[in-house]
Amino acid sequence: MNEPIKTDFGAKKWLLVVLALFLAVAVASEKVSAGFDVPNDSDKKSEKKKKEEKKKSKSDDDDDEDDDGEQKDKDKEARKTEKALKEANEKAAKEARKTESKSLKSSSKSAVPAPAAGAASMAGLEAIYATVETDPVPNGGDAADDPAIWVHPTDPSLSVIIGTNKQRGLFVYDLSGKQIQHLDDGMMDNVDLRDGFTLGGQKVSIVAASNRKDNSIALYKVNAQTRQLENVAARTIKHDVTAYGMCLFRSGKTGKTYYFATSKSGDVEQWELLDANGKVDAKKVRNFKVGGVVEGCVTDDELGHFYVSEETVGIWKYGAEPEAGTTRTQVAKVGDGNLFADVEGLAIAYGADGKGYLMASSQGNHSFVVYRREGNNEFVKKFRIAEGDKVDGTEETDGIDVTTANLGPAFPNGVFVAQDGFNNNGNQNFKLVPLQLIIK
Repeated sequence: MNEPIKTDFGAKKWLLVVLALFLAVAVASEKVSAGFDVPNDSDKKSEKKKKEEKKKSKSDDDDDEDDDGEQKDKDKEARKTEKALKEANEKAAKEARKTESKSLKSSSKSAVPAPAAGAASMAGLEAIYATVETDPVPNGGDAADDPAIWVHPTDPSLSVIIGTNKQRGLFVYDLSGKQIQHLDDGMMDNVDLRDGFTLGGQKVSIVAASNRKDNSIALYKVNAQTRQLENVAARTIKHDVTAYGMCLFRSGKTGKTYYFATSKSGDVEQWELLDANGKVDAKKVRNFKVGGVVEGCVTDDELGHFYVSEETVGIWKYGAEPEAGTTRTQVAKVGDGNLFADVEGLAIAYGADGKGYLMASSQGNHSFVVYRREGNNEFVKKFRIAEGDKVDGTEETDGIDVTTANLGPAFPNGVFVAQDGFNNNGNQNFKLVPLQLIIK
């Protein structure tokens, strides 16, 4: 009786072993297949279609909006390099400020010494001190760029500073540095203004800016009662070049107001601003090529000059009237001992009888250079805005502006305004210097 039972159990045992081996092979085969993920015909067609769509998308996008993975890697690497360079510059600037701060304390200097109080510690540059700084812009990184000064027609102490933010539009500050308006209208790079523009039968202060978000000319007027900006653009006016910087010109010959646009390609455009039933329109009247990258510019309304910074070359002077052509003179050259690349913002301090000063931001060594406005623009002096007891200095300045108008007790002889690339108290901002500290 026992023998048949024993034989039956052995057969079952071998049957279970064979079944287990079969299951093991099946599972292994499934894992291998999943690991290699071999596509079927429909998968291949789908993948091919995706690649074609991606290729088409890449060709349709412009350089700034390229979604291709390789381009993203390149952009990421460029951002890392730029960030590293910025951090290195900021670290060096902070170390310089620390050294100077110790020197100031040891010598017991006042918060705002006279400009002749001594030479600065950097390459023999004269140290000048700001007395006011604006509220920082809300965006981190490279945001603030260019200022413009609006002088109040009846009470100069109520004048304002209009500053650009390349990430968040325009900001308006009073002379104590407090923000009183923000217009989140785009990515504004440079800003300028002119008084006496006839709009809807009234004389207004016209404000223009280069909006890099949609490559347009932004146009406003200043409301003298509120000290705020109001949009007066008749339409969206697009540049014919990829705009970078800008400046305005009011012709002493015709009274017409013009807008100059600069670009990274080195091209310059000139547009005439027009009254269009109470709004501002524009028509292009001139274009010419300067050379390399150009951003900062300024015009002399009285003498009819257009000055432009070719960042790695120097400062050029052209005629500002639309029929002036391309004849030019080099005012200053990078590497001449005074000017260090990049050459950035330009501004004019008007004096009597055609005299005054042309001022430039020499970003390469965190300084500013002053030239005579008249004649051949003879070199006058160079200086830097150093760290004081209450307001820090400026480094890597982009835009500047200046006025010789009496702005009240704080700035009786005018004010010089400079963007600060490395603000001690947070994000970038603008520094205000009484003009008599720079020019006697």
